[in-house]
Amino acid sequence: MAVKLAKKQKKKENAGQMIVTSFLEYISVLWVIVMAFALALYMKDGYFQIGTAKYNAFAHVAVFGMPVLLLLVILYLIFTIKETKISLSGTKQMLKNLSVTDRFVIAYLLFALLSFVCSGHMKESFWGYNGWFMGLFSQMVFVLMYFIFSRFLKDYPITLGAVCAVAFYVFLLGVLHRLLIDPIGVYENLEVKYKNQFLSTLGQASWYSGFMITILPLGMFFFWYFKNYVLRIVTGIFVFVGFMTMVSQNTDSAYFGFLAATLVLFHVSVKDAGSMRRFFEVMLLFVLAPKCMQLLLKIWPNDIMWWDTLSRILITSNKMWFWAVLCIGMIVLFAVLQKKEKYPAAVMYKLRTVAYILLLLFLVACVCILVMGANGWLPAGIAAWVQKIPYLTWSNLWGNQRGFTWSFTASMYAEMGLKNKLIGVGPDCYAIYAHGAYTEILKEQWGGSILTNAHNEWFNMLINTGLFGAAAYLGIFVSALVRFVKHSDGKPVLIGLAACVAAYMAHNLFCYQQVLCTPFVFVFMAIGEYQLRKKEK
Repeated sequence: MAVKLAKKQKKKENAGQMIVTSFLEYISVLWVIVMAFALALYMKDGYFQIGTAKYNAFAHVAVFGMPVLLLLVILYLIFTIKETKISLSGTKQMLKNLSVTDRFVIAYLLFALLSFVCSGHMKESFWGYNGWFMGLFSQMVFVLMYFIFSRFLKDYPITLGAVCAVAFYVFLLGVLHRLLIDPIGVYENLEVKYKNQFLSTLGQASWYSGFMITILPLGMFFFWYFKNYVLRIVTGIFVFVGFMTMVSQNTDSAYFGFLAATLVLFHVSVKDAGSMRRFFEVMLLFVLAPKCMQLLLKIWPNDIMWWDTLSRILITSNKMWFWAVLCIGMIVLFAVLQKKEKYPAAVMYKLRTVAYILLLLFLVACVCILVMGANGWLPAGIAAWVQKIPYLTWSNLWGNQRGFTWSFTASMYAEMGLKNKLIGVGPDCYAIYAHGAYTEILKEQWGGSILTNAHNEWFNMLINTGLFGAAAYLGIFVSALVRFVKHSDGKPVLIGLAACVAAYMAHNLFCYQQVLCTPFVFVFMAIGEYQLRKKEK
């Protein structure tokens, strides 16, 4: 009788755990979809204080949704503890089951908490600087999102499909705004100078590019991966419109993100001819997009927009037709190799290694030229040639004044005490610390404007959470990227998620954490972690 009662009780507990798990899975999907639509579409008063409006949308989703998820997680843990009767050895096993990325996320949260406690600006450090709001609250939400979704976000195709759907609307509107076509009326009574800086439902161009380059690689992956013609057409349209808005949104940092995502696709494509053919189909869409944008600009002339150097070259240069023909040639070549089953895999792997070496040498050469040019070490002839290329000419104005910002930030970190160097000045407290300690220098450079961050997310973390926090934070992304690519066999969606992580990392070498991109990359890393845990089981 006692045995029967015990079995009945255990069956009830198992049923309870299954019900709670189902609720967690459904609510996790709903949470991400609501977040995506809220962040992408909500505008309180046009572009006026739109950063604050977007954050408020995110905060409301978090405040109303996260307690429900946490309550369900607690119930799930209660059922789990009752079922497994967790002991000391069981606890050790649970800790052992934490992935490398899990451990980095936990370490980052601990160091962010330590930085917050020691900041001396508890309120500011908790909510973050006004207009940015990347304080401890946001960091805790990112961490909770990662851990909950990496365990319970089961229906990732629905989630990713919804994110791409809302992104397509944002991208399409971004293209229309660059043609000065404004179906939602946000350009009414807006000064001409701001029409170049703000677009779509997201606002400032660099915030827009952060959103765009974090999500666009998903479309690139889907178009590369799908073989069904209907799905390829749908994803091809998404990617093409995404490329059109990328070449016209007017921030160069987006191209670094695109390059990183492209390298991920290239890395996994060399395995067979079919993958290489589809890789060059993605590249063909990229080189045709700016020419389509040029055609549209001829139909709807735009005399008030100015383009950054790369965007102007891509849109106006006829050399893009050469690259289009080259891509078509490569598509035909790999299609033939695929049909004849004569793909030289060994040769392609070697060519991939050569390509990586050449890219690395190119980047090192660019850095050397920047350093030598800044110190006046270049020969006169080379210096005169370099000065014609703004990207290779270092000054305070380099990279939209990132030259000054990075130099200043490096000097500020060098002059910090040991405590601040190790644990930082507090989450999102860059502006408070910098303008408190270096008022005159910043006033001379920026006047009444506030330098809110280092305009390099990884550098910014070094100031805000110190060496320990920055190392843990960077470890989250690097470990996720490496693991996703390494274990993508059998779980191809990991390739797309890896491309998103790589694009985010590269883009934010020149940009920053913000509410329109960072929540999404944590969701993508969580989905990837869920797939890895499922694969291991």
